[in-house]
Amino acid sequence: MKNILSLSILIFLFITIACSDKSLPELTEQIKNGLRKDAKEFSESLKNILVKEIRTNGIVSAVNVCSDTAQILTNDYGVSKGIYIKRVTFKNRNQNSIPDEYESKALKYFEELKSSGKLDETTEYIEIEETNGIKKIRYLKPIIIQPLCLNCHGSTEDINQNVKNVLNTRYPDDKATEYQTDDLRGAVSISKTL
Repeated sequence: MKNILSLSILIFLFITIACSDKSLPELTEQIKNGLRKDAKEFSESLKNILVKEIRTNGIVSAVNVCSDTAQILTNDYGVSKGIYIKRVTFKNRNQNSIPDEYESKALKYFEELKSSGKLDETTEYIEIEETNGIKKIRYLKPIIIQPLCLNCHGSTEDINQNVKNVLNTRYPDDKATEYQTDDLRGAVSISKTL
């Protein structure tokens, strides 16, 4: 009986130690490519909606789409892909775009690359992190200002007055202006629980 109890304890300890392995999984190319694809698809779908709205109803209407529809699209896209996705920036317009500590670290890295002329279309920031026993992949892809973006994010002198009125009403604490083409706007941030 004593031997069976001792053996049971040893088996239990072995299983407990084996199952409590704290090592993080490997970031395979397949995982990275999936996250790259998600960031690209999300960005393109948002841009397509904005371009369509501008062509159909004008830039003022596009501000509302960016504010409301973009949040719904973001949520729906994340749910459909099993990820948490959002856009983050230091110069936020929407409170949902404020970066967390990890995203801030990535944005600072992107800023350093931009300052040294090394930020390009291949730039990304990806790691696996563990918080409270939960392992997640964190992935960020820079958002670069395109000419179309300047309609709402450019110099306040150049932004249409009607657009300014909507922005001032919807975002009284707006920090998301004074950009130029090719500036770093922020990043698409993806988090996926493993």
